[in-house]
Amino acid sequence: MSEVTDNPVDARALHLQLAVNRAHSAARAGDLDLAARLLDELGELDGPGEPGELGRATVVAALNLRAKVHAQRGELPEADACWSRVEALAPDDPDAAAGRRTLAKIAAGRRHARPVVHTGRVAVIAGALAATVAGVALIGGAVKLISGGGDDGGGSGSVAEADTGSERLQEESRRADELKARLAAIEGDRTADAEQRASALDEVAKQLAMPGVEIRRHAGDVQLVFRTGVFPYDSVIGPEGAEALTEIGRRLADLSAETPVETTVVGHSVAVPGGAPSGGSVVALNRARVAAQYLSQDSDLRLTDFRLVSADQRRGPFPATAANAPRNRTVTLLITPKGPPPTP
Repeated sequence: MSEVTDNPVDARALHLQLAVNRAHSAARAGDLDLAARLLDELGELDGPGEPGELGRATVVAALNLRAKVHAQRGELPEADACWSRVEALAPDDPDAAAGRRTLAKIAAGRRHARPVVHTGRVAVIAGALAATVAGVALIGGAVKLISGGGDDGGGSGSVAEADTGSERLQEESRRADELKARLAAIEGDRTADAEQRASALDEVAKQLAMPGVEIRRHAGDVQLVFRTGVFPYDSVIGPEGAEALTEIGRRLADLSAETPVETTVVGHSVAVPGGAPSGGSVVALNRARVAAQYLSQDSDLRLTDFRLVSADQRRGPFPATAANAPRNRTVTLLITPKGPPPTP
C-alpha cells in the first residue's frame, strides 16, 4: 500500500476509484441525489495532465456514471456533455457511444424519454403501497439505468439497456397513480359525508332552538340543555319542563321526516349525603323515562324511538356546586343524525 500512496498520481487514482465506488453504491440503493453529489465533489476529472492508465480508467468510469445519473434524472444535455468527454478520453468506449445515440434519438423525436426517478415519487409509491418491497423494486428498476458492470466503475451499461427497468418504473408509477386516485375518491366520499353530517347538525340546531333551551353544537351531535331544572325533586316533572319536552317532541317528529335522527335522553341527578357519589342512579334513569313520555305523547314518536341512559352524578350539564344543584336535577337530549359517523 505504501508504494501506491507514496506516488501522488496513484494516490489520486485510488481516491477517485473509492469515490466512484461509493457513488455506484448510492446509485444502486436508488439515491441518485447522493450519487450525483459524490461525483460533483470530485470536480473536473479530465483536466490538464496525463493520468496513468489506472487514473484514466477511473476517470472514464466516473464520467460514464455521472452521465447515467444525469440521464436518469432527466438532465439530458448534461448527460451528453459527460459522454462527449468520455469519447475524448476513450473514443471506443461503448457506454458513451450507446448513450449518445439514444440521446440523439430522443432529441430527434424518434424515441420517448423514459420517466425519471425523484425521491418524492419513491416516497409516494412506497407510502401508497404500504410495503417496503414495492419501494425497493422501484429503486432496483431505476438503478438498471445507471449501473454498469462491476463495482470498479467499468461495465457496459447504457441508457439503451434501461428499457426493462424503465418499463417496471412505468408500471409501478401507474399502480401508484391508481392507488392515489382510489385514495382521493375515498377522501372525497369522507368529505362529502362530513359536509352532509354538518348540514344535518345545523338543521337540527336550527329547528330545535327555543326559549329556555341551550343548544350545544358538537362535532357528532347536538345537545339540548334546559337552562332551569326540569325536575323540582325526585322524578316529578315541573310544568315548564313538561311543556318544553312536549314541544321538542313535536319538532323532533317533523325533523325526522326530513333529517332522520337518533335521540338519547340522558337523566341527571345530584349526589346526596349517604347516596352513591357516582355511577349513575335509579332516579336519573326514571327522569329519562318520564322525559321520553312527554317527548312522545303529542308526536308520532314512540317510546322505543328513544335511548334512555343515566349520567354519572358528577357529569351534570352545569358545574357541581350547591347553587347549581336545582339546575342539575334535569335531563339533557343528544340528537345525532343517522348516517356515517364523523371521521376521527
